[in-house]
Amino acid sequence: MAGYVLVLAVIVLGGAIATVGDRLGSKVGKARLSLFNLRPRQTAVLITILTGSLISASTLALLFALSRELQDGLLRIGTIRKQQQAAERELAETRAQKEAIEAELAQSQVELANVRERLGQTNQILEQAVNRQTLTEAELNQLQNRYTTAQAELKQFEAQGAQLRQEIQRLQQERDTIQGRLRDVAGQKVALENAIRTAQERLAEVESQKNSLQAEIDRIQDQLAVANQQQQVLRDQQRTLQQEIAALEASRQRLEENVNILLLGLRRGTVSIRTGQVLASAVIQNVSDRDQATKAIEQLLREARRNAIVLNNPQNLRPTDQVIQVTAADINRLRAQISDGQPYVVRILAAANYLQGESNILVIPQVARNQEVFREGENLATISFDPSQMTDEQIFQRLDQLFTVSNQRAISSGVLPDPVTGSVGSFRQIELVKFILDLKDYQGTVDISAVTPTPVYTAGPLTLSLVARQNQRVILRSG
Repeated sequence: MAGYVLVLAVIVLGGAIATVGDRLGSKVGKARLSLFNLRPRQTAVLITILTGSLISASTLALLFALSRELQDGLLRIGTIRKQQQAAERELAETRAQKEAIEAELAQSQVELANVRERLGQTNQILEQAVNRQTLTEAELNQLQNRYTTAQAELKQFEAQGAQLRQEIQRLQQERDTIQGRLRDVAGQKVALENAIRTAQERLAEVESQKNSLQAEIDRIQDQLAVANQQQQVLRDQQRTLQQEIAALEASRQRLEENVNILLLGLRRGTVSIRTGQVLASAVIQNVSDRDQATKAIEQLLREARRNAIVLNNPQNLRPTDQVIQVTAADINRLRAQISDGQPYVVRILAAANYLQGESNILVIPQVARNQEVFREGENLATISFDPSQMTDEQIFQRLDQLFTVSNQRAISSGVLPDPVTGSVGSFRQIELVKFILDLKDYQGTVDISAVTPTPVYTAGPLTLSLVARQNQRVILRSG
């Protein structure tokens, strides 16, 4: 209501001042008055301007007098804008803190899932302990039965003692003639009672020792079973280490033979071939003699020569130039190793960095037994998280961790990695993006596993399929 009154007052005041100014200007014009040495027309215009200014000033004065909000809005607009900017900055900081808290909440949920898993394991261990306690109680009952039997036997011994006392009474009646013999019998009785008491104490000790020995035997048997498992694992590790040591020793010998050639000095230019780069690779099998092995090696070296020429582009190359340089010792060692009829993966690696245009490329052969490393459907690694509480970038980072763990396990299991990149395979980016988008539709904790869809051999590459499970049920699969 006050606003309507204020607007009405401004309209009435403006109309009144305009009317007064118009009449005042008309009178000044008719009277042809002159102010400040101005012409009468100019004086009338000045009176009109002063009247308009008075209307504006009175309007503002009336608004400022009657509206505190308008006065604050016009005079403190800069302060209000600064306060608004500070509030926006605080809102941005609050949103950032909210996102950080949500990320911490997701991490806490993952940790809670891990704690629940450990709690399940603890419950299993507790059930096993309860089962062992039940067995112990059964053994205790058996011991109790044996103790009852021993008590019955003791009562029989006591009955026999009563018969002995009756015999003693009969002997006492004959003490007149056999007094000396009675004293000997009494001494033997005391010794016999002491022996019985000692035997009973020894029997109790033997029972206690038997129980202790049985418990120790059970513990030792458990430790023996664990030790047998560990011994088998150590044997497998020892066999793997021996193979690695043999491979390292062969590499060391090759490096010692080629050390003079590898000292090429400091060079400048564009590196077209890097140390360890694979120039040729093949799986050689069913080679049973040296001639077949020689043909397979020559074919690999020809492929390495073609790739080296494409990568290095040597100048003034003649058809008779070898380009690829390899030591005779390496060739003989490789020929002897692959001639046993077993499948091998052979790779020709660059021994050093080579610049664009160089025509002599020293290479080193690498050979390994090509055998099955992972079966079809084998699980290499698993992670758990709640995709509904994470961004696409966070999900991508967790899946990248899964790929890294799978890559490390494949290398440690025997799959040959790329010497330059250190990887054993790749995952199609479009399939990964589609998998992440489909994964965002599920609520709750999801277990993501990296599974081999086909058998993986030493030669590689490692091909993976992502499988998502929730409550032990497959809900999503890549590809």
